[in-house]
Amino acid sequence: MRGRDTRLLFCTTGILLRRLLVDRKLEGVTHIIVDEIHERGMNEDFLLIVLKDILPRRPELRLLLMSATLNAELFSSYFGGAPMIHIPGFTYPVRSHFLENILEMTRYRSTPYNQIDNYGQDKIWKMQKQQTIKKRKTQIASAVEEALEASYFGQYNPLTRDSLSCWNPDSIGFNLIEHVLCHICRNERPGAVLVFMTGWDDINSVKDQLQAHPLLGDPSRVLLLACYGSMASAEQKLIFDKPEDGIRKIVLATNMAETSITVNDVVFVVDCGKAKETSYDAINNTPCLLPSWTSKASSRQRKGRAGRVQSGECYHLYPRCVFEAFADYQLPELLRTRLQSLCLQIKSLQVTTWKYFRLSIQGNAVTRTTICSKCY
Repeated sequence: MRGRDTRLLFCTTGILLRRLLVDRKLEGVTHIIVDEIHERGMNEDFLLIVLKDILPRRPELRLLLMSATLNAELFSSYFGGAPMIHIPGFTYPVRSHFLENILEMTRYRSTPYNQIDNYGQDKIWKMQKQQTIKKRKTQIASAVEEALEASYFGQYNPLTRDSLSCWNPDSIGFNLIEHVLCHICRNERPGAVLVFMTGWDDINSVKDQLQAHPLLGDPSRVLLLACYGSMASAEQKLIFDKPEDGIRKIVLATNMAETSITVNDVVFVVDCGKAKETSYDAINNTPCLLPSWTSKASSRQRKGRAGRVQSGECYHLYPRCVFEAFADYQLPELLRTRLQSLCLQIKSLQVTTWKYFRLSIQGNAVTRTTICSKCY
């Protein structure tokens, strides 16, 4: 964007890093604004390392980091006690319903068999995968299982206790999602529903299942939409349009709907508690893209999507004790992915603070050793 006194460039983090390859000091740039910094992507964290290296040589350069769920103290201390500004915003109250509350409210009964997400093209593979006992588990997955074992649900009715006792934390729960959406459509006030799924495959599968339902698949009563990163512009427009009276809009979305977009008429949120994220298996030396539990910050951000225009409801498809076991923030991508390509960028940019970056690497011993050995 250009004006008489203004030059604005909107770009991705990757584009800015590429510019740094040919313009090490960002000559002509007076301000840099980095939004959604809480996502802790590899490029975003590396950009901050590079900018910290540049600032002593460009003291007049102004850097602004923004986020709705930012751990501000962490970033402030990284930049030597940089000032923090909190701008309060108004949202309507949103009531949380965790799995135990949902089971009590809807009288839904979970069994070992109705939790298998066996819909879609890969249903045989999904059934085999979900019935296989995992030998190695992530730290958060182990914490979730320990929290479940230590929890007591004696205050709930026997049907709820039976359902909780056989709840499978590795399942997304397509049948439960269908049941919750039916409950909302039949019993709750008007308003759009935002359903957080792990990725396009699950969105496509659960959409097929819902379209086969007599209520949820009736286009005169329900408008089913998908929301994901590479969707066409025409489809995006439908997400933001208000449907006709008497039709409830249901949006099946990836975690991009946490912060990247805002659907103003959302009153209900259904949160599966998971998102697909890249990771690195240090033992087998292989990259992975698998569903994993989100953080408390992500869970609160998803919940907040329901309180934009009126009070809302959030249905968390996992028990409260599981939420309490979540990490406060998601593990940074630098600590869970292969770093060879990043190391090449570091060498290209001749980052003098690389030694401080190396010392900041945390995580388990195998990951630390592998990361450091691959970077030299």
